[in-house]
Amino acid sequence: MLSFWKKRILNIFLYAYLFLNASGYAADFSFTDNTTVPTADSSGDRYIFNGDNLTLTVPDGVTLGSTATQAIINANTNSPVNPIVVVESGAVVTSSTNTIQGKASENLIITNSGTISTNTTRAINLLNAQTATITNNSGGIISSNTGNTINGDETGTTDGNTISNSGTIFSTDGIAIRFISGTTSTNITNNSGGIIYNDSTEDVVRLGGSSTLINSGTIQNKNSPSNDSIDMIDSNNTVTLKNGGKVIGIIRSTGSNNTLQLNHGVGQSYFYETAGNDMTLTDLDGNQVVQGSASSVGQGGTETIDEILGYKSINIRNFINNYKNTQKSNSVIENGWGQTFGSFLKRKSNKSNLALGYEYKNIGVNLIFPDTDRNYLLSFEAGRINFDKDHELDRLSFLYGIHTDQNNNNSKFYNEYFVIGGITLNNSRRTILTNTTTTGKQNINDSYESYEILSGLRMNNPHYIPNLGLTLNYSLTPNHDESNYFSWDLRQLTNLSFSLSDNFKIRKDNSLFKLGWIIDSRALIFGNEQDYSINGKNVTYKQDNDLTHEVSFVANAGYTKYLNNNSSFNFSIDGKLTTQNTSSLSGFLGYDFSF
Repeated sequence: MLSFWKKRILNIFLYAYLFLNASGYAADFSFTDNTTVPTADSSGDRYIFNGDNLTLTVPDGVTLGSTATQAIINANTNSPVNPIVVVESGAVVTSSTNTIQGKASENLIITNSGTISTNTTRAINLLNAQTATITNNSGGIISSNTGNTINGDETGTTDGNTISNSGTIFSTDGIAIRFISGTTSTNITNNSGGIIYNDSTEDVVRLGGSSTLINSGTIQNKNSPSNDSIDMIDSNNTVTLKNGGKVIGIIRSTGSNNTLQLNHGVGQSYFYETAGNDMTLTDLDGNQVVQGSASSVGQGGTETIDEILGYKSINIRNFINNYKNTQKSNSVIENGWGQTFGSFLKRKSNKSNLALGYEYKNIGVNLIFPDTDRNYLLSFEAGRINFDKDHELDRLSFLYGIHTDQNNNNSKFYNEYFVIGGITLNNSRRTILTNTTTTGKQNINDSYESYEILSGLRMNNPHYIPNLGLTLNYSLTPNHDESNYFSWDLRQLTNLSFSLSDNFKIRKDNSLFKLGWIIDSRALIFGNEQDYSINGKNVTYKQDNDLTHEVSFVANAGYTKYLNNNSSFNFSIDGKLTTQNTSSLSGFLGYDFSF
């Protein structure tokens, strides 16, 4: 009889041993105090919370779990609240499914700096979970092979859950983050450097209802950009795309009353393909966003035409003034005179009026050829404008015109006039954010011409009253197309400026010292609108009124050393400040020559 029971007991232990090994785990550890998994090999063990406000820490070097289901169970029959799981860098938690079982949990907190993975589906299961917080730190990995990685199903109530990602969350063949219709108030933040992706035809992130997704990192459908990256499957969701964050794959609104917000910065160009029901599109930086897709284009190339035209007019006026100063001090200029120039100009961006920040560097040469009753002007200039948001514009200008000087000895004032016009060759290169390419970006190129006429009148006073000036400038840019998406209609504009100026000279032997100033007030009087289209959708951009008026103050100082009657060595500096938050410094160190 005893032998019979011994055999039965041995068989029970044998079956239990085989079952445990077949299931892939060695033992269940139910804990009632804060616990750190031993650094010894814990492969196959499962940890079960058995109390409230407990913390389980998986330290560096530990691999917890196996091919069996559930490595960490945070809720049992006692329904503990506020469970905390910390997976440190270098630690691994793995299982075949439901690696961290957060089913029906309340206030579950998971902080991961290591690896949480599953061979199949649900690395983290949030079925009926409420107010869970998952933080995946930089370097942390949460992954699944054949299913959904973080899964928020609902048979009761699933709401108020938060996910913050700075590491990597991915599904090889499923959805990386999935909340079904009926789940509510989920808040997902993908921080800069965070990556969320899948490699399947499924969407990457699926939102339930009344939830938010903020992306500053990368959300990518690696299978194809033609698949969905984000699906707002229910209603009243808000997706915000921020800064340089990238989304690769279609943004879909299966539900209704959903909102897509763009927050990439003033002047950033983008094109996002959307699908499903209409969404409310909002650009939080004030850029003009075009419906049909979700797209916007920086207006730097068109918005700065007026401004650059005004600065070019000041440059021509300064050149004429320098020529006249040299002519009066060094009387022999018979055949011609020239001066090279270079400048650096910087404008700060302004969100309130959509002024784009940029830096403008240019070099050039101005030439003047005296004749009996007029002077002929020739100007060459090459420059590059670097806008703040991945857009640069190269400009090459050729201008030709005349200048006259009418000196009436019977008047306190004498008048001079100039008219100069020509062509500018523009070469534009911009990088846009888009969900239609595998990189999340696309390079857009454009080459086009613009035509300009600058004219000016100055009444010069030889005494102490400042000189009075009036200039009228005109620009025409024919219609042109960028290489993808963007087309621009013909634009004409005219600006008018009034100026006060004066200069002072001190001549000593073969040296000349010069000081001068200009106050210039410019206004755009015609052409403050630009018609254009994005992917065939027509729209009109109207320049903010604040950008159509500008007052510039220019101060200059120079020194000239006359080498002979036909040439001189000179140095000058011009500084400029404007009411458009623009500052510039123009410097010259060179050789003026008569020819």
